[in-house]
Amino acid sequence: MELTQIRYFLAVADSLNFTKAAKTCAVSQPALSKAIRKLEDTLGAELFDRSSQHVQLTDFGRTMRIHLDRIEDSRRKARDAARVAAGAALQRLDVGVMCTIGPHRFGRFLEAFRAKHDNIEVTLHDVVAGRIPDLLLSGGLNCVFCARTVEYDQRFLAIDLFSESLAVAFADNHRFVAFDSVPLSEIANEPYLDRLHCEFRDDFLSLTKASGLILDVVLRSEREDWILELIQNGMGVSVMPTSSVGLNSLAHRPIRDLDDTRKLELVMTENAAGTPALSAFRKAAEVFDWG
Repeated sequence: MELTQIRYFLAVADSLNFTKAAKTCAVSQPALSKAIRKLEDTLGAELFDRSSQHVQLTDFGRTMRIHLDRIEDSRRKARDAARVAAGAALQRLDVGVMCTIGPHRFGRFLEAFRAKHDNIEVTLHDVVAGRIPDLLLSGGLNCVFCARTVEYDQRFLAIDLFSESLAVAFADNHRFVAFDSVPLSEIANEPYLDRLHCEFRDDFLSLTKASGLILDVVLRSEREDWILELIQNGMGVSVMPTSSVGLNSLAHRPIRDLDDTRKLELVMTENAAGTPALSAFRKAAEVFDWG
């Protein structure tokens, strides 16, 4: 049994997708699949059920996940202890992520970064747009993943990552499933869940008002995860960036009367940009395939 095989197994166990796990581990899918087959041969039973449409852990796989998680945790602790003993202490980064940004792309990036920079410990912090400049200037955060809401002055450095469109999100049994795109007038006819921390919220509300529409707001929340859960439960619909549709059971469609996108960036101060850990983080973000 090899430690690499254990890491590959845990990546598939987390995502239940061999392609995503291979990207996370920065290896080809055939190499990952071959390593897991060898692990199954060593252990004497199959870890995954590959016969269904979706990959699932077998009963044996669920049992082994508990034990292999412990082995991987021990490996990481031993590695960190060895670095400290050798005088190579861990570097740490405090990274802000705007609360309206979905975890999918950033999860893949962080896994890829960790695979190549395991001496840098990343702590993620939930932030709202208005606090970003102060947190960066005070040193409370080293950098922030965010959507541009204001023009930054010369004290800040912003690196473009990707753009994404806005969509209306709804439960998979909602009538909007039959639409190719959804007019604003139809959104106004549905119970609406208002995302209070959305950086384009004011512009969107102004647009609907200018169009003579009044949204039927049934609930407002600062919590993105609550909004997503309530959409899934059929309580209403909401307009959000496509990457924020984080639950697999949620459907979404383009908005016919709304031609808008948002640009995602990595922002830091010019003074902090040259520090070794943040420089490595920035370079990794610049070359990563955000999809």
